[in-house]
Amino acid sequence: MFNLNNIINTIIQGDALEILKQIPDNSIDLIVTDPPYFISQEGNNISRKNSSSKAHKRNSDIKLDFGEWDHFDDDKAFLEFTENWFKECVRILKPKSWIYVFFDRKKVGYFDLLLAPKYNITSKAMFVWCKTNPTPSFRKVSYVSATEFVWIGSKGESKVKNFLTQKEMYNYALTPNKSSYGKTEHPTEKPESVIARFVKASSLEGDIVLDPFVGSGTTAVVCKKLNRKYVGIEISPEYTEISNNRLAGLLF
Repeated sequence: MFNLNNIINTIIQGDALEILKQIPDNSIDLIVTDPPYFISQEGNNISRKNSSSKAHKRNSDIKLDFGEWDHFDDDKAFLEFTENWFKECVRILKPKSWIYVFFDRKKVGYFDLLLAPKYNITSKAMFVWCKTNPTPSFRKVSYVSATEFVWIGSKGESKVKNFLTQKEMYNYALTPNKSSYGKTEHPTEKPESVIARFVKASSLEGDIVLDPFVGSGTTAVVCKKLNRKYVGIEISPEYTEISNNRLAGLLF
């Protein structure tokens, strides 16, 4: 079991499931995370070099395969993985603390229907990130995918620690996607402005915020800027280094 003081304000490189098991019960004030969705199309990317539209033409491909971390054998294996990390997150959350989870729209109901009632978590809201510059639908067969969803719950019934302005507490955000704000090569880097709303509403200065799938380090960066303590976990050595470099580059 970790001594919590020894891992505060660090990015731990390793398997989230194994590291979560070493964090003490009821020790974390807030969890904000963007776990694997199991939506990667293995080995598949879309080339934009030959697009007929000048506005959409790019030298870089659209990645449909986000990496090995988003590969699973089947739905059963993925849902078992999701329940395992969620169960550990519930254990280490302090009573009345909140958890925010970015998740795939096709699977996000898993939390309300199965996991929240099974582990006595109160479902609080569904937050929608609306992208102002989504990736175009090149095949033009359906609606443009311009939203991502964040499931929000609390360990027991509780209020947010800081009710912000009414507008800041709307359950949606209108911001660009990574092509506008991206600071790293991580394919699913999330906007700091969205993460900051969650951290400000559901934690106090000095609280400990955990992100077990910290990826590009955005949650840790936001916590450092907002005077919260952070613990990040990342399985990829490459992204762990990216997160640490990004944190080291913050100037105050």
